[in-house]
Amino acid sequence: MPYSIHELIYRNQQRRGCDKRKVVADVDYQHILDTVRSEISRHHAEELAQFMGKPDFRERLRTLIMRYVNLMALSTVSDIATLVDNIYNDMAGLGLIDLYLADPEVEEININGWRKGEVWIVTPEGKQQAPDGFVSVDEGINMTIKAARLGDVTYDGVKPYGDSYIANGIRMSGAIPPVADKTIGGIASIRKQKPTHVTRENIVRWGTATDAELDLLITCVMSGISVAIAGATGSGKTADMSLLLENLPDEERIVTIEDTRELNLIRTDDTGRVINDRVHLLTKEAPYPVSMQDLLRLALRLHPQTLVPAEMRGVEAWTVQEAGRTGHTIVSTLHANGAIEAYDRILTMCLLANTGLSEERILKNIIGAFPLVVFKRQLRDGSRKYMEIFEATGVKDGEVIGNTIFKFIVSGKETDARGKITKILGEHVMVGILSERLCQKLFDEGIEQDFIRRYNPEFKPIKG
Repeated sequence: MPYSIHELIYRNQQRRGCDKRKVVADVDYQHILDTVRSEISRHHAEELAQFMGKPDFRERLRTLIMRYVNLMALSTVSDIATLVDNIYNDMAGLGLIDLYLADPEVEEININGWRKGEVWIVTPEGKQQAPDGFVSVDEGINMTIKAARLGDVTYDGVKPYGDSYIANGIRMSGAIPPVADKTIGGIASIRKQKPTHVTRENIVRWGTATDAELDLLITCVMSGISVAIAGATGSGKTADMSLLLENLPDEERIVTIEDTRELNLIRTDDTGRVINDRVHLLTKEAPYPVSMQDLLRLALRLHPQTLVPAEMRGVEAWTVQEAGRTGHTIVSTLHANGAIEAYDRILTMCLLANTGLSEERILKNIIGAFPLVVFKRQLRDGSRKYMEIFEATGVKDGEVIGNTIFKFIVSGKETDARGKITKILGEHVMVGILSERLCQKLFDEGIEQDFIRRYNPEFKPIKG
């Protein structure tokens, strides 16, 4: 493997065995650190985001640090290798967290404190405690600060908590004292989006959904019928949204809006040429924030056929449902504890727009925009399931009415010797039928009658 001149200098000094105890006293270390961090953030943030969470990240970051240290012409520093190590540790050395960020199987890292037993790791196999903790309270706090700083967010006495998107597909929420208990140190929850595991085959094999459920949802989105996916944090909503969107034709124009880039829908051929029509937009934190609502206005001017506001959280839900009723296919997610509850949640968000319309009128509009809602849940055994696929058909006495088409019915559980639940038993069952209205919509979009009758055996299309 060829090395740059900066890498060769670094490796050569390491081989010479420079005294790691030597203190760089003849330069302003803080000035060097701030300058190098600023230059790398300005010129290489996107590049490093591609390496984040991969084994190559450390080597790539060290190489960039070495480059800028040499560009600063620090000829008075005899031990540049040690200087590079110090800068690296201050910029990104996260101790035991580095190990889990680089592990492709790890989906989530939850840090409750600095002691052994207070770091929890979530993988597709379930949740477990990490064997190690941090050396001290201070190390735990420093790790939290460093991790947040990767996303250009600073925790300090003025703002000791917040969200940080530390790389594409890796987001973090954390806090330090005084928000966190001073005896505990830093706390954080780091979540990794894992597109390599989001395949139809895996979703079926894991028992998350059935082929029949996926066929229905994919066909509806391809036919212009909007879908909302509801569930709690960590239930895997973004993964399912990605799966639905990946099945759309290359020529269909899709515009996505996210806080951090988790969806990657761009496809290329063998020459690197992009072959599909996709636009990815990102919101921006303060200073000079750019909100989901701001980008929705832009996105609608970009003439999308499918619009993907990755998560509805507030007043933007009004704009989303308006777009859904005016010719755009919408695929989005939200936090809710059930399918019908999802409609109430969207209603609550839409009321923030102060339109003057009655709640019943707004609810009817929401149903028109989102005929289908999927409710997904992570169960006690760590598995994720489509608990319900629901079609709303109207409003009666101020309440949403409709058909539950599929439901995951729990039949029992398995436990270990301590009584801990190790497996939830059950099956996905078709308990209802698709409405005549949606069946006709599918038929008008060219879907075969035999396929539609899988979801409504009595369907008779109106032709001509």
